[in-house]
Amino acid sequence: MTKFISEPKVYLVSRPSVDWEQVAAFLADEGVPGIPDSIRAGDDESAAVIEISARLCYMSYGRGRRDIEEFVTNLLSSKDGSVFEHVNYGFVFTGVSRSLTHELVRHRAGFAYSQRSQRYVDETDAPFVLPPALAMMDGDAEEAGLIIKGALEAASESYDRLVEVLQAAIPRDKFESRTDHRKAVRQAARAVLPNATETKIFVTGNVRAWRHFIEMRGAVFADVEIRNLALRVLEELQKEAPLLFGDFTIDELPDGTRTATPKYSKV
Repeated sequence: MTKFISEPKVYLVSRPSVDWEQVAAFLADEGVPGIPDSIRAGDDESAAVIEISARLCYMSYGRGRRDIEEFVTNLLSSKDGSVFEHVNYGFVFTGVSRSLTHELVRHRAGFAYSQRSQRYVDETDAPFVLPPALAMMDGDAEEAGLIIKGALEAASESYDRLVEVLQAAIPRDKFESRTDHRKAVRQAARAVLPNATETKIFVTGNVRAWRHFIEMRGAVFADVEIRNLALRVLEELQKEAPLLFGDFTIDELPDGTRTATPKYSKV
């Protein structure tokens, strides 16, 4: 039975941490005030990393803005984005289509990707991600859904049949290992899988990169599936690091989808 997915899942799996003993040692060696006189971020380690790096540029430890929210807001409004590159967050995304990840991996600077392999992983029971447009339709929505689901089910059946045929048709003795033979079969069979095939991907990005991703993919002109993902990422990051992502506002469009717009653009 073919499984269909309409919503992604987002897991925040890695976040920054600070070695406070080393920070204290650095401040002492430089003869500047120690913690907390120099670092006003408190328990917010993401903000602390930014504060440590930003204050180093001018050796302003113990001087200047004492309020961490004002300090970070000044960096955002001044577009001093380089210090935001020191803070990284890693997500696992599931329930997203290959079509989405083809767009996602275009975001190169500041990102790292590890994606489920169609060459090694058997896609026999792979789910498919339905286009969000189906949920937005009024007329002929049922017919459109039947056409899409029928096409995806046919693709799944073609994949299964092709794997079966290729396993018998490609000689095992031409490969050094069973794994290499398996890979050859699946890398050929995947040719019939559509962009809607569900995939899973681990994505790590720094704060500057995530802000750019959310600004670009959370905009009204972005594809609806990736826009939905960008909004979910934003919601997680606003809970995790409100100082760094709190300037984004979320609005709902007449079609029921949402957009995200930053107060401080292109940091």
